[in-house]
Amino acid sequence: MKRSISLVILLAFFTSGCAGLLTGGSDDQSAEARTLLKDQKIVEEHPNSDGAAKALYGIATIYVSGDNPHKDYAQALVHFEEFLSQYPQHERAADAKNWRQAIKVIIETKKENEHLLKNIEKLKQLDMRQEKKRLGR
Repeated sequence: MKRSISLVILLAFFTSGCAGLLTGGSDDQSAEARTLLKDQKIVEEHPNSDGAAKALYGIATIYVSGDNPHKDYAQALVHFEEFLSQYPQHERAADAKNWRQAIKVIIETKKENEHLLKNIEKLKQLDMRQEKKRLGR
């Protein structure tokens, strides 16, 4: 089920004008979608193959690609975790571990930033109340 959802998301991603991620700017979005379907099929039908490992790694990196305007760090993390779980000895495992760690730092930093922004907003409100009291309003 998780792979089916990922496939739908990725197909939507490729058909919405972002097909250039894998080919560096190709206009042939339907070819990219077919490639993605092929990769997904390899993962499902031959889960222990090197092709499946490469396809799963590729899917994970799409979510964090610099060319992807719709980055999804949480989904990337899910796919890198799946890759490491299924292919811990693969030649890209070290890279996947590095990606996993970097993504965890990004996600944690985003959470901290959101918390800090909320605190800043609360402080602004407090400052405004104090200023109104000071001015007698």
